[in-house]
Amino acid sequence: MKRCVGKKILIVAMALVLVVGFCGGAGAADKYPSREIELMIPWGVGGATDVVFRTFLSVIPKYLKVPILIVNRPGGGAVPGYAEGMQKKPDGYYMVAWITASLTKTHMSEVPYDYKTFDPVIMIVDDPCWVLVPANSPYKTINDLIDAAKKNPGKVTMGNAGAGGGTHMIALAFEKKAGVKFNHVPHQGGGPTIVAAVGGHVDSCNMSPPEGVPQLQAGQLRCLAVFSEQRLKDFPDIPTAKEQGVDFVMGQWRGLAVPQGTPPERIKLLHDVFKATMDDPDFQKLAQKAGISTVYKGTADFRRHVEKENEFYKNLIIENKLGTRYNK
Repeated sequence: MKRCVGKKILIVAMALVLVVGFCGGAGAADKYPSREIELMIPWGVGGATDVVFRTFLSVIPKYLKVPILIVNRPGGGAVPGYAEGMQKKPDGYYMVAWITASLTKTHMSEVPYDYKTFDPVIMIVDDPCWVLVPANSPYKTINDLIDAAKKNPGKVTMGNAGAGGGTHMIALAFEKKAGVKFNHVPHQGGGPTIVAAVGGHVDSCNMSPPEGVPQLQAGQLRCLAVFSEQRLKDFPDIPTAKEQGVDFVMGQWRGLAVPQGTPPERIKLLHDVFKATMDDPDFQKLAQKAGISTVYKGTADFRRHVEKENEFYKNLIIENKLGTRYNK
């Protein structure tokens, strides 16, 4: 009898150890974040999206004790990068750069993801596009470029950061507004596009700050017009397209998203860290120097913005009979 009682006590004791151990382990696992977080950017180093987030990461250590590591996955109109991202665990340790081009490509061709595949976290930038030309370009105004395109349809080249991406879509919308036809030249991201413009390999390019800022300041490029309602505060000498008689305003937004199903409390933590960084004086100085236009939208507002933009670009692509998804 004593032996049986002893066995029962031993079994109960072992069960208690397992329960306590399990609860302690669960508590440790819930401590988020406990390791580095990966941020995937499906464009190359040196493009606007890359510059924006690398600028952020220089200040984020004030508010987050684990590192955020950028992994660039350029090429394929961002499709390979996002296709890889949608396979990642929704555990808060993986984020993607979610921008205008994230949506446009989904309506240009059949891709494995759409605007609902990733959960928006925060919008941090909304930059108007601008048209840049090499320093020795004969075009001095946006109307010079338009006139040349009218005289030579399909001959004047305009670089963009990727076929079906945001800068490509905006350039197409602009040519429709101006009543011209450009020869659109895609590149694998904003960095290579700027290099092509500086080297005179394209007549012009449609980009958005901070792309082109160092080259403008160094005199390697000139800006013909900015697609905004008002002149940019940091570039007061650059006229808007509207000032030059072309009523066209359009730009690109940039933010963060995570794989669908990421726990809401972890999304909130990431949101709060980036919002604190946006408000930080050190970051604001760096952003101004880099030509980054910060525009904040919280998680719910950003989701609504993405839904609205998705519908806009879908209609734009269908209306212009672009791509292959709706034109089979």
